[in-house]
Amino acid sequence: MDLDGPAYGDERERAVFMEASSFGLTTALYAGLVSAFVASVFGFLLLPVVLLVVTLLPSGAAVWYARRRDVNVQKLAENAGARSTMVSIVVFGAMMTLTFAAMTYTVFAGHALLPAPRIGVTPGEGFLGGMAQGAVVGGMIGGLAAIIGGVFSFRRARRHRDGSDR
Repeated sequence: MDLDGPAYGDERERAVFMEASSFGLTTALYAGLVSAFVASVFGFLLLPVVLLVVTLLPSGAAVWYARRRDVNVQKLAENAGARSTMVSIVVFGAMMTLTFAAMTYTVFAGHALLPAPRIGVTPGEGFLGGMAQGAVVGGMIGGLAAIIGGVFSFRRARRHRDGSDR
């Protein structure tokens, strides 16, 4: 990461990019919370914990990064007194409580709140088998295409920059 580099643009572009990153982080936070809750309802015990840790990691990294640059994110949130901050705190706490409540039920009852659906996939057989094969091969091709496209884009930008420097 070269956060001070030209890849982040001018002041306005940096501000918009920061807003977009905050939006993405918030969306990922809620998606992780919902995923952890759904996994706990189906009786998984380790997966919700992993999802919660993975969900909290980017937020913790953002707070750590801001603190390194002498910005106290928690104090900013407290000073704002924004209703959205309070809503986020309540939603986050409620989802954590519900997730661990579902996990507690599984531990003490010996079974999940809801049975996990069984999805049997035999490669090459039926609709799901063919779809699974297409998805994994397509994922590999997409990943390779992203790498190749990124390298070409980087090289084109470098040629453009070197040409404009002359």
